[in-house]
Amino acid sequence: MKRVKTTIIWLLAVLITNAAVATVRYVPDDYPTIQAAVNACNNSDVVVVEPGIYTGSGNRDITLNGKAITVRSIDPADPNVVNSTVIDCEGQGRGFAFYFAEGADSTVSGLTITNGYAFLGAGIYCYNNSSPTITNCAITANSAVFGGAIACANSNTRPKISNCKLTANSALFGGGAIYCNGASPEIRNCVIIGNSSLYGGAIYSHNVGYPVIANCTISANAASVSAGGIYCYKSSVMTVSNSIIWGNTAPYASQILVGNSGGGTSIDISYCDIENPDENVVQEPGCTINWGEGNIDADPQFATTAYLTSTSSFGGSYHLPEESPCIDAGDPTFVAGAGETDIDGEPRISGAGIDIGADELVTAIPAEVNITPKTLNLASKGNWITCIIRLPDGYDVADVNPDTIMLNEEVDRVWCKINQQAQTILVKFDRSETQDMLNGVTENPVDLSVTGQLIDGTLFQGSDTITIVNEED
Repeated sequence: MKRVKTTIIWLLAVLITNAAVATVRYVPDDYPTIQAAVNACNNSDVVVVEPGIYTGSGNRDITLNGKAITVRSIDPADPNVVNSTVIDCEGQGRGFAFYFAEGADSTVSGLTITNGYAFLGAGIYCYNNSSPTITNCAITANSAVFGGAIACANSNTRPKISNCKLTANSALFGGGAIYCNGASPEIRNCVIIGNSSLYGGAIYSHNVGYPVIANCTISANAASVSAGGIYCYKSSVMTVSNSIIWGNTAPYASQILVGNSGGGTSIDISYCDIENPDENVVQEPGCTINWGEGNIDADPQFATTAYLTSTSSFGGSYHLPEESPCIDAGDPTFVAGAGETDIDGEPRISGAGIDIGADELVTAIPAEVNITPKTLNLASKGNWITCIIRLPDGYDVADVNPDTIMLNEEVDRVWCKINQQAQTILVKFDRSETQDMLNGVTENPVDLSVTGQLIDGTLFQGSDTITIVNEED
């Protein structure tokens, strides 16, 4: 009995020691390149890449060497941080390569990867039974022969790709965004927009593999030969659920092609919004499409405000308005995973059920907003635009996260005071930033919207009207 107790104590000591020695390594403060930081890591360490543009040897073709470590930006949940933490491959090589059977605890998170060029996977390449976690990344404007953004190969290669934006990538042959050769990636809560290839403008999968696509928006991708959206080919067995496949283009099978007589080639489709499937989804002889429940063919009515214009050829947004037929139309049995969010980091289920696609419509609670001055001269000088916010009865201003408050989702607050006794929030926005935002606006008076979040992620929104003049003092 004494030996058993001693062994247990020793094991606990080892676990505590291993947890205690995990190290955070900063690039470029501690190490000149990302690869140098990775090389110095032990399992469980974290490499934090600070905002900046990273180029040259050591900042491309990065490999984790089989280590169970995380390489991330300073805040993977902040799109501004992701967009400003850039691995620029400069047309030479790829961002990351996973060669050494890495598992799910080998993670890349919150980085932008661009200008990669490779035969396979110009953004990220996973093979040799490697199954890393890739999350909250923007993989854009990369070019390969197969897999412009990501390529996966080998039967036990099963990466988890979630909450990523794969935009404006291209492949000479197959998989403008993602290419799978006998691999089984799990792709969740992603937008795959504006990619191009000969076959499979968005996704190309062939040979025996079991890809899973869930809660994704696949739109505005193009194939010059066939399958503008998804090409499932030659023994691939794919599952697609809760996804929008709309507005993709190709001369043949513009949305989905299950084809080329691959033995056992099949795709299961449920709770998806697919554009005109009778004409745009093609099942070739010897292949199978299993149409499950809940599929619709209705315009998702994407918001018209440009959102991805800096990183994509797609000029619209993947966001869904309240009138979209995709709202609450997903699988009624869906249960969100621990911490699972939509592409914007918002709760994955917000209404009566999950929305189809990568975006979950989150209805904001109405706030009372009073903005001053009521007349804003764009030619005048001043320090602040001031706003008083009141929440509806039943909500406490002490629960507001002040860092989330924005004007028209463009101007961050620069000062905030929460008065819990009066249940008001006094916010100041930079006047010059506000005037720059409104410069060129023709409607008058103009509605200004103030948005923010409570600590639990609940959104609030309110608006007020001001008049704009443009007179020199």
